Amino acid sequence: MPAVALDLKNDSRLIVPPISRKTRVLIVSDHPSESREVAKNLRSLHLDVQLSLFDGNTLTAIPTEAPDAVLCHLIDYAEQGPKLAKVVRAHYKARIIPVIGAMSRPLKEESEGFDTTLFAPMHASQIANRVNAMIRLGVMEGEIERRLETLRVDFGKTPTLGDFSPDRKFRVLFIGKATPSFMIIVNALQDKGVDVVAAFTSFSAFDYLHGEPFDAVVMNALEQSEPAFSISDVMRRNSKLYHTPTLFLVDGSKFLDHKAAYEHGARDIIDTHADAEEISGRILELANYHRVHEQMKTDFQSLALEVSGDETQSAFSEAFIRAHLPRVLRDAKTAGHPVTLLGLKLLASSVDVVTPEAIEGAYTQTIELLKDLIRMQDVLCRWNKDILVLAFYNTNTAEVKRVLARIKGLLDCNIYESGAQLGNGISLTAQTSIFEIASTSEASVNGLDKLIANLIHDPDPL
Repeated sequence: MPAVALDLKNDSRLIVPPISRKTRVLIVSDHPSESREVAKNLRSLHLDVQLSLFDGNTLTAIPTEAPDAVLCHLIDYAEQGPKLAKVVRAHYKARIIPVIGAMSRPLKEESEGFDTTLFAPMHASQIANRVNAMIRLGVMEGEIERRLETLRVDFGKTPTLGDFSPDRKFRVLFIGKATPSFMIIVNALQDKGVDVVAAFTSFSAFDYLHGEPFDAVVMNALEQSEPAFSISDVMRRNSKLYHTPTLFLVDGSKFLDHKAAYEHGARDIIDTHADAEEISGRILELANYHRVHEQMKTDFQSLALEVSGDETQSAFSEAFIRAHLPRVLRDAKTAGHPVTLLGLKLLASSVDVVTPEAIEGAYTQTIELLKDLIRMQDVLCRWNKDILVLAFYNTNTAEVKRVLARIKGLLDCNIYESGAQLGNGISLTAQTSIFEIASTSEASVNGLDKLIANLIHDPDPL
């Protein structure tokens, strides 16, 4: 890809966006050898990685085309991180992108200019996971803005979104023995107004976790990795607890299982020898991210289905997706992303004679299950009684086929009430159609009518 030094302001070269590309991350590094492992972990998350070099004075080889996120990974010049973040934002001022700081040492103003920060000790996979999380958060924010625009312009509705800094205190759960190190951190968090709950056993920990929500969970792994690894594993397998960040407190001079810890779901590993202020800051950084993510989920669920939903209020209507899809395609074109449409024509079957109400119940329940299966930024529309349309931002045909495989598994394992006494129930299958819209397509092409025509006249079996 053509690249320029940052001080070249009038670059006339044009970069033609590819038909489909991976989500792209730019690493701004002052120490390429140290950034190599981070880049490897980012690529393992199916992200495209580019590298720009910073020598303390000049930033070189910065791409003309805006990436989806920028990681400032600074070892030698950590103090210049906030200034560098502002320079990068100015360079990509046409697009709002997350800028993440990962620095070798804490700074007095380490968060200035960054959307989120990490500082040593930090593992390469921890950095990669934070970058990926910020990209996802940015995509969600973008979709919220688009939906608000559609509701305002086309439906005359302006929903009230939640407060990203609610009055509710941060709640942190500590799991493990009440060692002196634990108590120092507890006191530091309580001094910041954090509600801290201590669970000394795994059993009591899960009693707490299945009660009121927590913004972060800190586990004592000073003496051994268990039960911290097992608890974190269980949390990752629970849809309710999956996104709650887990942190392990370890003795940095003895702990050797960093890679395994992140594989078991740790979001951060904190060294008991670090300053209590640093440790509490790392905990609250993740707690705040989790709070924002959860608030966004709430916002998505409250975006005015009463004016833009289908008759059952279970999905968006045909009118909504017709109005909304052009905005999705507009932003996808700017970002160089594909958008893929998926059509599903549901087919109900039963050995019993079933009522239309029973079939409608099966369809509605399936839509609710699909909402849990797709991402929050994906758009689910009920086109008519038995046809569903899904729009996937920054997703190509191959990726949608993987979603289809999960949908098939969902349909295969669900039987719905037929209404017949001692009946065998209703099972569902589907005919499908996929239509990918490249970022280079004309603005007039949205593909909805072609998708529906294919679904009716030339469908693919699921």
